[in-house]
Amino acid sequence: MKNKAPAAFCVSTLLLAAALPAFPVPSPLQNAAKYFVLDNGLKVVLYEKPGLPLVNISAAVNVGTKDEPEGSSGLVHLLEHGILFRGTEFRSGTEISRDIRRNGAYFNAFTGQDLAVFEISLPSDRFDFGLTNQKEILFNFDVTAEELEKEKDIILEEILMVRDDPRKYAASLVYQNLFKGHPYRNPAYGSAEDLRTITPDKLKAFYASFFVPGNCSLAVVGDLPLKDMEEKVRAVFSSVKGADFKPATFEKAALLGKTEEVREEMDVKEAYLAIGLIGPDYNNPDQYAVDLLTEILGRGLNPMLNSALRARRDLVHTVSMNYSALKYGGALMALFTLDPKDVSMARAEALRFLNQVRDLNFSEEDYLSQDQFYVFDYLRSAKNQVRFNSQKAQETGLLLASSMARHLLLFEDKGNKESFLARIDRVNSSDLRRAAAIYLSKGEGIVVTIVPKKKS
Repeated sequence: MKNKAPAAFCVSTLLLAAALPAFPVPSPLQNAAKYFVLDNGLKVVLYEKPGLPLVNISAAVNVGTKDEPEGSSGLVHLLEHGILFRGTEFRSGTEISRDIRRNGAYFNAFTGQDLAVFEISLPSDRFDFGLTNQKEILFNFDVTAEELEKEKDIILEEILMVRDDPRKYAASLVYQNLFKGHPYRNPAYGSAEDLRTITPDKLKAFYASFFVPGNCSLAVVGDLPLKDMEEKVRAVFSSVKGADFKPATFEKAALLGKTEEVREEMDVKEAYLAIGLIGPDYNNPDQYAVDLLTEILGRGLNPMLNSALRARRDLVHTVSMNYSALKYGGALMALFTLDPKDVSMARAEALRFLNQVRDLNFSEEDYLSQDQFYVFDYLRSAKNQVRFNSQKAQETGLLLASSMARHLLLFEDKGNKESFLARIDRVNSSDLRRAAAIYLSKGEGIVVTIVPKKKS
């Protein structure tokens, strides 16, 4: 290969955790989808989405930071960059960039604790190119020592950018410490020290171990008949040689056993307080109650954490909360910005409030009938917001494709075909209190505080 160069129009996105819808196909429209497995082991789901002349192709690979050998933190991120930007056995990065532009395509990838995902969106009449391009970058990767060093330099710059962003850095510290002793502790962007030791041979050997059809899934969402999609997918991907593959399994992430503290100084004006707690994994039925708790406590129109720490006490400036369901565990994280002088009091108040969530009322049904008119129904509001977010995600073909590709690799089919929204609808206040008692009230998490540097 000659004259390889990065495709500058692509943006590699690091995900600390998955923030995509949990159920791949909207249940009212399941007749518009088809699932099958090729003889080589590739899992495929197709979804017909008429109305917009686009086709979206997302491929997921069951390889993430959990799979990185000791001393190789950042291996998956570096591989993702190489696949996106450094070409294949047949085309250079420059040539791939040129072809992407000629076909009017959007091209991207991201990595996380569980998976690497590669996606492309382009006009429906360029579907053939989209499929062949994805097949080539996934199964014909190649890189030289010079190209690898250039990509390392780019990633080292990204690591510095994360280190300079207090929100991203706080979130990274939460994950590294919350999953202490578990493979999820490895930061998605990698370790600068480890990255410098990765050679082309090491990278390609790692690639060859995981990028086989039986360890991958493919989702196509677009304005094409299912029959045409299936014929073309089979024609393009059936030729990829299969290989015996048995993915590694890992223990579920365990509670820390106590609350641990991490404190860092940065060149910031306000303080950042992050509280991380182990949550339910991707296949745990508790995830639906925790989804709603996250909306009620730290998101939506009237988050409870905002009322407890800001409205009543004026201890924080902003409040947010997110929950990430991973294959072998989950993570709940509340993040606050605040005045440095209020850190100690806000930390104590936030932990106290989270401990008490198990005793709270969330729905008008928790009150006597004569009082129901005067209360805010947090549960109903959260369900409406989750439903809105889910429907909005389904309108975005590429997001839907990536969600489906991920789901094919993460979901353990136990015979329950009930949709994500149907499970959300069944959650009641008792479910919320039970989930809060399990995941919020044990006092076994990580507290990260980032404060301004002391003046010398």
